[in-house]
Amino acid sequence: MIGVQNAHSCFYLPTSPQYPDHWHYQNDMAVTQLIELNGNHWRKILTIMAKIMVNGEDWRHYRDIDLLKKHEQIVIGASLLSTTAQVHFICGQQSAQQLPIDLKHFMPLDQTSTLFKHCAHAIYLCPYLDYRQFSNLKINTLRQSLARTPLHFG
Repeated sequence: MIGVQNAHSCFYLPTSPQYPDHWHYQNDMAVTQLIELNGNHWRKILTIMAKIMVNGEDWRHYRDIDLLKKHEQIVIGASLLSTTAQVHFICGQQSAQQLPIDLKHFMPLDQTSTLFKHCAHAIYLCPYLDYRQFSNLKINTLRQSLARTPLHFG
């Protein structure tokens, strides 16, 4: 797990990044260090996460300073949903296949049928966090749905 243990939002991904020596998610440069070590792939992942989670428009600042330090966690290769998260983002087909979810309880959020929300819970099936699959249009669609979901960040 990467990020806050009792996070309100959890992103489920299939593979882990490499970690720098003595790395900790609370370090001031934690996200920058992950990007430097893991390259463009993890820069995209963390950027899309920031664009989804930011309250306002300055997603760069949020990514570099606040992401994973207050409200989010990433769980790699999960077989169960986080018990602390209020909002779940299951990213990519591989992550979805590892979790015990029933697709008949999800409704599409967009016409491309690649972004879904659970009918009763704040569980989202999303494309993998890559610009080719998760465009700004999809990010905005997801943010609109989140705006209708009451979150209680402390």
